[in-house]
Amino acid sequence: MLKEKENVVNTFLAFVEVSIAWLSFNLSLFLYFGHFSFLRYKDSIILHLIIGFVWFTLGKYFRLSQLHRSRPYSAILFNCVALVLSGTALLGLAVLVFDLYYIGFDPLIYFGFINLILMFAFKVAIYSSFKRARAHGKNTRAIIIIGDYTATPFIEQVLKYKEWGYKIVSIIGNGDLSEMYGKLIPVLPLDTDIAKLLESKTIDEVIFIKDKMIVEEVEEVTNACSEVGVIFRMYSPFFNKLKSKAHIHHYNTMPLLTIANTPTDYLAMRAKVVFDFIFSFLVIVLASPVFVFISLLIKLTDNGPVFFKQKRVGLRGRRFYAFKFRTMVVNAEELKAKLMEDNEMDGPVFKMKKDPRITKIGSFLRKTSLDELPQFFNVLMGDMSVVGPRPPVPQEVKEYERWQLRRLSMKPGITCTWQVSGRNDIPFEEWMKMDLDYIDNWSLKLDFVIFLKTIRTMIKADGH
Repeated sequence: MLKEKENVVNTFLAFVEVSIAWLSFNLSLFLYFGHFSFLRYKDSIILHLIIGFVWFTLGKYFRLSQLHRSRPYSAILFNCVALVLSGTALLGLAVLVFDLYYIGFDPLIYFGFINLILMFAFKVAIYSSFKRARAHGKNTRAIIIIGDYTATPFIEQVLKYKEWGYKIVSIIGNGDLSEMYGKLIPVLPLDTDIAKLLESKTIDEVIFIKDKMIVEEVEEVTNACSEVGVIFRMYSPFFNKLKSKAHIHHYNTMPLLTIANTPTDYLAMRAKVVFDFIFSFLVIVLASPVFVFISLLIKLTDNGPVFFKQKRVGLRGRRFYAFKFRTMVVNAEELKAKLMEDNEMDGPVFKMKKDPRITKIGSFLRKTSLDELPQFFNVLMGDMSVVGPRPPVPQEVKEYERWQLRRLSMKPGITCTWQVSGRNDIPFEEWMKMDLDYIDNWSLKLDFVIFLKTIRTMIKADGH
């Protein structure tokens, strides 16, 4: 019953938000033009229908019409801004599609500001009125808390924030909870029959908060709640580890909890793949004179091979050959064993700022990162990405600690956070943590930022 009531209220509020958008649009036209006569009747209907559909859909998507009991005003403002920005952008697109150029885009800016102010003011008014009512004992929900010591923070918040409208009828817990809250709330023993308790009392929700989750116990409580139509909520410290990395995936009719510690935004990842292909193709074509010039310089200085290819480890252990312009003497790998004592990097990686194997032209190529240009062929072939953790050699991977292997869970890149943050001056373990942080917080925006910093690094020529 509560769910059906919420759906009715949320739908009503969604239509109110659409009405506010219509009001804001007409106010913006009046403020900008001083009248409404410039709009033909047909055009007016089209724009109002678009606003109605877009604002209703986005309102549902951003969950603005849902009345959360504990939602902060900052979160409401953020969602209002997101709705207005995306909605106004779509409205601007409609102006272009329907050839309504005589309206212009300036009224849409007026509309965005007016709609944001009215929308947020309406939300604040609704939320504040509900909070006042709940604080005075109206619109409350009777709850039972089943928990241990980890339930203490939640209980404290429920007791503190009366405006949430939660009334704790009973706590089913251990002796510690009895000592802390026994004088305020009835604390029942752990072996209490939850099914009989739900039958004998008026309860809206049961909230389960325990450090260790026993499946049989959770199943018993959820069954007891579902039998009488009571809402069940559960918290576990394990949920903090899931964050946004968990989702339910169905194999036929079997739902499986799926945890992925790599980016799962399909559209964003596909956009990254498309960008990699187009950008690498353009670089290869437009920079072809640079390829030829560098090749001639390398060939004329020591008459050795132009390119250096080396086996690297890519996505989830896949092996491939990475290409670079040769920056070292021909027998560089043979000389490496003699220079191991001078390695300036900790961990399995070998790096030297003044490596004697580097040629004169090679030094310039490394400082400007131009030696990486041939790796755009690797990107074009799908082995690498423009931005991503640098691909290690197989020998390095063999010496990785277990937690460091996760950096192979994303396609390697030409540039990464490490390359724009100091390179050789960063300890190996910190380098690995930077790569994992990149994977955990990946977004197209982050790739763009690293890309811009890479350009700055190339211009400053501070590479090693």
